[in-house]
Amino acid sequence: MATSSNVEAEQKFDAEASTPLPALDAIDGIGRVGEPASYSLEAIYFDTRHLALASRGITLRRRTGGADAGWHLKLPHSAGKRTEIQEPLGNADTVPVELMDRVLAYTRGHAVAAVATLTTERTSYPLYGNDGHRLADFVDDYVRATAVLGEPRELEWREWEVELAPDEADDDTLLKTLTLQLSEAGAKPSERTSKLATALGDSWPAAKRTDREEPSDNGPAVNPVLKYLDEQVADLLLQDSHVRLSRDDSVHQMRSQIRRIRAVLHGFSALFEPDPVEDLEKELKSLAKTLGRYRDVEVLHERLKSSFDELPGKLVLGQLHNELEERMTLRADTAMSAVRNRLNSPRYFTLLDDLEAFIDAPPTTSKGEAAAKETTAKLVNKAGKRLRKRHDEAVGAAVGPQRDKAFHEVRKAAKKLRFAAAAVQGVHGKRAAKLEDAAHRVQSILGDHQDSVMARAELLKLGAAPGVSNGAFTYGVLHAMERTAADATQEEYLRKGKKARKLRLKK
Repeated sequence: MATSSNVEAEQKFDAEASTPLPALDAIDGIGRVGEPASYSLEAIYFDTRHLALASRGITLRRRTGGADAGWHLKLPHSAGKRTEIQEPLGNADTVPVELMDRVLAYTRGHAVAAVATLTTERTSYPLYGNDGHRLADFVDDYVRATAVLGEPRELEWREWEVELAPDEADDDTLLKTLTLQLSEAGAKPSERTSKLATALGDSWPAAKRTDREEPSDNGPAVNPVLKYLDEQVADLLLQDSHVRLSRDDSVHQMRSQIRRIRAVLHGFSALFEPDPVEDLEKELKSLAKTLGRYRDVEVLHERLKSSFDELPGKLVLGQLHNELEERMTLRADTAMSAVRNRLNSPRYFTLLDDLEAFIDAPPTTSKGEAAAKETTAKLVNKAGKRLRKRHDEAVGAAVGPQRDKAFHEVRKAAKKLRFAAAAVQGVHGKRAAKLEDAAHRVQSILGDHQDSVMARAELLKLGAAPGVSNGAFTYGVLHAMERTAADATQEEYLRKGKKARKLRLKK
């Protein structure tokens, strides 16, 4: 069985050993109840000794018996839903690399081991709609559990579960309907979060904070900022696994998340004590730099390949295509090796711990407790003034490297403004969204400009390298094309960047 994944949507119910099954064929929309199937299942659950996975609603187990025997990793997806990734049974004592790579950002490098074993006698009833399509499965489970974490204990219980068929998992209405009607038929929705939670009892950890006070105009100014940071750190942890699994564009996405976090910490630093913010910014900048080395090579490689493809064949002299591939592949491999080393380092795991600790117990100043609308408007508008200043410096700079560098500073200021505006949309609504969009447009235009700057610098190196006399002409042609492209992006920015420089939030 190859790696597979699907979204799981289910509802658990409590049931006593003597409780009769509800009348499944009486549920509205259920045309037929299929023949029951019985299974004997054994599942061994794995976690760190501090239950780092369980505290985040993540389940890692190896289950034998049934139609889906194998390793299962369940990750939170949305309310009432989880994403389940499956791997073949393999070795009973070794978690598949594919699954461990997905959870290393949560375990922070700590070892995982068996924490409980559950044996389940299951009877499953497929539920079909009036058109004969399978909608869901109703499951009747008798469970025996042995917990090996903390004080060893054994217990037994019975529970029911209704789980939507994979192609119905997005139908929230169907799950609500089934839950309601089963409740009316005598089933009691369970307060258990999982079988493992029941097995571990008092050892079950408190859940990591997943909800916050909704931002409001007169609520504390830190509320919208912390809510935004919460979301970005959650996305950062997700992108971590994508980088480890070598997913396309994952390094770019992870670096973008880091930049968002860093930009918001910087833009709203007045809401917090300075030392913790400075420490986090320093580490985030260093991590982004490590990722950036790979991302810069990735962007440069694509840009130069596209440029070669645009040239008539007679202008591409020598073995330039092959030379480019060899050069960029070597640099990319070296940069990726540095990324992987960094993501497996204690320094990186400490940064993740520190980020979460900062958000959970923010070192707030008096400004952080001030009214959100007025306070955040001032800080976002301050970022807008910085963008205007950088713009004036850029248009006044001498043409050439000095002006290129100045426009790069405009881009960085636009990026900070964009993320600052995004963080306070819960308070400032559509106006903040418009400001975010306008700043993003500037960032994108000047991003193309910066890519051209980097390409020109690389082309100069390539043209001056020993043994490329034939290729020097081609590199010169490409350099001229890049200079033209850069001039065009500057003109585009001057036409389209005015909105970001003028739009402000209302206090």
